[in-house]
Amino acid sequence: MPLLRTIYHGIDLSQYRLRENKQKYLSFIGRIAPIKGTHHAIDVAKRTGIPLKIAGDVQPIYREYFEKKIKPELDGEFIEYVGLADLKMKNELLGNSMALLFPIRWNEPFGLVMVEAMACGTPVLAFPGGSVPEIVRDGVSGYICRSVRDMAKRVGRLDMSPRTVRQHVEENFSTDQMAAKYAALYEDCKSQHPGRKVA
Repeated sequence: MPLLRTIYHGIDLSQYRLRENKQKYLSFIGRIAPIKGTHHAIDVAKRTGIPLKIAGDVQPIYREYFEKKIKPELDGEFIEYVGLADLKMKNELLGNSMALLFPIRWNEPFGLVMVEAMACGTPVLAFPGGSVPEIVRDGVSGYICRSVRDMAKRVGRLDMSPRTVRQHVEENFSTDQMAAKYAALYEDCKSQHPGRKVA
């Protein structure tokens, strides 16, 4: 019988700084695309009256979406587009943010930026597509939201501590955790098939 288990991608936590004092803004990092819900993030910001900083790639296929749905909302202050985010910018943008907005409209395979945000002690507010319920622990490291309206309400109820949010990543999504789980899987394979080489 095959050994089946899920081993989550891990990140090097030494690359992400925990920030306990947040600034009054929301963040969005990802491809600027309808399925990523950038326009929903803008809607949440408007409903809450809290500024939004957007980072991400505008791919040619979604240029029209950006020009029609996103660009008209940008004013450089309340709704700000900061371009692509490298690791240093992610630490600043996510670490200082009240919350990462992740209003996806597709079945996200993993969503690395959610883990990166939580590693900085920043909770994630996300729609429940794909892997989201496996990554965000509702009420502990963020909230799984059913609508834009629900997400906007949750912004006003962010009561989890940054240390608790970071701890969720340490326990589930670190490179150490990932390596240990792969090692355990290989050992289980060896024990089920003694004498056979495990590639």
